[in-house]
Amino acid sequence: MRISKIKKEKTGLGMHLVMCGHYGNSFFFVQEEIREAHEEPTDPQAQQEIINSIEEVYFSNDSFDIVKYELERLPPVLSLQELEEYRDKLKQQQAAVSKKVADLILEKQPAYVEELERVTSLQSGLQLAAVICTNGRRHLNIAKEGFTQTSLGLLANQRKRQLLIGLLKSLRTIKTLQRTDVRLSEMLEEEDYPGAIQLCLECQKAASTFKHYSCISELNSKLQDTLEQIEEQLDVALSKICKNFDINHYTKVQQAYRLLGKTQTAMDQLHMHFTQAIHNTVFQVVLGYVELCAGNTDTKFQKLQYKDLCTHITSDSYIPCLADLCKALWEVMLSYYRTMQWHENHDQDEAAVVSSDTLRSRKKSDYNLNKVNAPILTNTTLNVIRLVGKYMQMMNILKPIAFDVIHFMSQLFDYYLYAVYTFFGRNDMFESTGLGLSSSRLRTTLNRIQESLIDLEVSADPSGTLTAAEERKEKVPSPHLSHLVVLTSGNSLYGLAERVVATESLVFLAEQFEFLQPHLDAVMPAAKKPFLQQFYSQTVSTASELRKPVYWIVAAKAIDYEQMLLLMANVKWDVKEIMSQHNVYVDALLKEFEEFNRRLNDVSKRVRIPLPVSNILWEHCIRLANRTLVEGYANVKKCSNEGRALMQLDFQQFLMKLEKLTDIRPIPDKEFVETYIKAYYLTENDMECWIKEHREYSTKQLTNLVNICLGTYINKKARQKLLATIDDIDRPKR
Repeated sequence: MRISKIKKEKTGLGMHLVMCGHYGNSFFFVQEEIREAHEEPTDPQAQQEIINSIEEVYFSNDSFDIVKYELERLPPVLSLQELEEYRDKLKQQQAAVSKKVADLILEKQPAYVEELERVTSLQSGLQLAAVICTNGRRHLNIAKEGFTQTSLGLLANQRKRQLLIGLLKSLRTIKTLQRTDVRLSEMLEEEDYPGAIQLCLECQKAASTFKHYSCISELNSKLQDTLEQIEEQLDVALSKICKNFDINHYTKVQQAYRLLGKTQTAMDQLHMHFTQAIHNTVFQVVLGYVELCAGNTDTKFQKLQYKDLCTHITSDSYIPCLADLCKALWEVMLSYYRTMQWHENHDQDEAAVVSSDTLRSRKKSDYNLNKVNAPILTNTTLNVIRLVGKYMQMMNILKPIAFDVIHFMSQLFDYYLYAVYTFFGRNDMFESTGLGLSSSRLRTTLNRIQESLIDLEVSADPSGTLTAAEERKEKVPSPHLSHLVVLTSGNSLYGLAERVVATESLVFLAEQFEFLQPHLDAVMPAAKKPFLQQFYSQTVSTASELRKPVYWIVAAKAIDYEQMLLLMANVKWDVKEIMSQHNVYVDALLKEFEEFNRRLNDVSKRVRIPLPVSNILWEHCIRLANRTLVEGYANVKKCSNEGRALMQLDFQQFLMKLEKLTDIRPIPDKEFVETYIKAYYLTENDMECWIKEHREYSTKQLTNLVNICLGTYINKKARQKLLATIDDIDRPKR
């Protein structure tokens, strides 16, 4: 031990203990010293004098080498006696120091013992805590294996069970839907038209829920064909009423038309059938007597008009013919009378079950309902329908020229279709979007009409008079839109009212042509029937497809998509922490949609916006917005993982607020955005496969994924390989 510590007294005691050792066995060593020092009586004054006799050099510092110092002090010639005397002196000094240390220890012994007991107690406590922790961990492992994992397994199995139950319900529904065609055929054979239509409509509603299954999407189109087939059979059933009225049969037919929402159409068709029944009945009666009088069945009589046919009736057969004619007409009029009586009784039965107040309310309700379902017509549509009616009469009288009449009717419809597209649907800027606005069938039809019917070029001779080439003598000038129609104002949603009136009146006209198809087919010569079928399949059926390009122009201008791109360009995507607040461009886009909704409501106050039109407009706007979002994400130069999470946050906020503005479900092109954002997390190998599978994205968008997502994680060679894959995909598009 160092002697220098003695003069520090209290501190010296601690240092002495440190040099003797820490706790444990050292404690007994110190106690032994204390005991020996206590047993030897010593004069304190003599002891202090011995300590004072110690040289100061021994108290200098801890690095002082005592042994070296003593050896250097030895005289050149050593004397045993002197060495022994010097040794005794050192022993006395050492004994004095030890005695002093022992006294200090005796003075502080209680505190030392107490501290040592605390240390020992702490050590015992720590050992006990270690045992408790060990036991706790063992019990936790038992709980994890016996409770947590088992419970989670049960919950997972329960979730799978619920999913499988839902899937089973869906499969049972699909199975039921697949069997409906058999039941529909049975109902039609039983002439249960209301039940068949009700079942078909319910199946269509159920099929819309499961339309994400390919088998159901095919079934949906089949149900639509079945519904059209039912309408055709209804028309045939309605025609039977004219000669043999059956109240049960007619009640079913009227209920069926009411389910279809076409009661007015039924009345119009009924009037036409009665007119045709009267004409056919009288013609057949007179024709029979004419052939009887002539003594042969010469077919020339069948080609005569009714007035000319009557001139061949002889005076002898005049009275019998007139009597038979009255009897035949009486049967038709009796059916007509019973039909009118049915409607009168039906109206009285409905009136009997309601009070006068309810009746007034019902009339108002019926008026509003009829107003909602009323067709949107233009004077042009009404004139065309009027002309078609005259053409139908002409064909009944002049059957040999039926084909020529139908041909001119088709040209009339062709020109109307081409005019609506030219005025409201043609826009070369939007044709290159690649979104399939105009189907290939519609484009083929429009090109055919333009080439065969429209005179696009009219040359002038030197005298200034217009001349036309021989091959264009049957063509008509291209239509021109009135300067009073304004299609460039944002307040009117770019002429939306005019677009709706023109397009929906054309769709209504196409529906009327669909009703006439059986009658036109009946008078069309067999050799010319392919022409009629082609007219319906390639022209009439494409009228509703005009809605897409016509309303696309409105959707493309109604929302400021360019402004959204500018706002997205100012967003910092390489953030270092996950954000909890979406970006301002989302709010700006939602405000655009709210303004669009407001203007759409304003237009609907002028012209009724049918539900299919509203759905198409919303679908176009949402699809354009989502594709603009992807384009904005493709313009990003730097992006972190937190930035990608921010993209997802922004898009989810947009979807949540958008679903409150529209009933369109599912949101169009939702997967288009989500798939692109998730592609940020792909690895090199997965990215190559992903690029080959997703050709709906542009070259720029795919290239951005490679450069931004993988640019810092792959080498130059791998990046070039992915870019080459993109280039190979893009090459066929050029």
